[in-house]
Amino acid sequence: LWAQGYFVYDSKKSGSTTVSHLRFSSRPITSTYYVHRAGFVACHQFSLLDRMDVLGVAEPGATLLLNSPYGPDEVWDRLPVEVQRQILDKGLRLYVIDAYSVARDVGQAGRINAVMMPCFFALAGILPRDQAIAEIKRSFEKTYGKRGEAVVERNNAAVDAALAQLHEVPARVMELDRFDLPRGGQR
Repeated sequence: LWAQGYFVYDSKKSGSTTVSHLRFSSRPITSTYYVHRAGFVACHQFSLLDRMDVLGVAEPGATLLLNSPYGPDEVWDRLPVEVQRQILDKGLRLYVIDAYSVARDVGQAGRINAVMMPCFFALAGILPRDQAIAEIKRSFEKTYGKRGEAVVERNNAAVDAALAQLHEVPARVMELDRFDLPRGGQR
């Protein structure tokens, strides 16, 4: 596959927001631009849902991967009402993972890339899941092999734990009827 990425980030970097626009194709991609209709949206910081329109680019039926401290049965009640409405109006599939807990549990506190990456590949359908996971683990060997086997193993453990802790939010949980709010209302 051919891949192209366009990244928008704050020059302060530490503690700032990065928006990654990624495209994949079986043919060469010859230009760079923003993705305006995304089939997959990931939000790595739960608090961004209160500060940004994370779902504005999500096309109907897209997948949303959310790093959330709340599990699949409680996350819905923690989402801003406008985010809930967008999920329902666009018919999005919502998946959650507590990436910070997974990273901490495998000895990589604060380092969530090795947790979020396999979730992306497991859900996005860019490559067959098993192939993607094998390639991720091969890349860890190449990238971290000189740092020692323990570093590689912690990253591989993060991949395995991530896939075990990735959960789809059940449709039965996602409803607005219990909130008697007008459009645009707040809780």
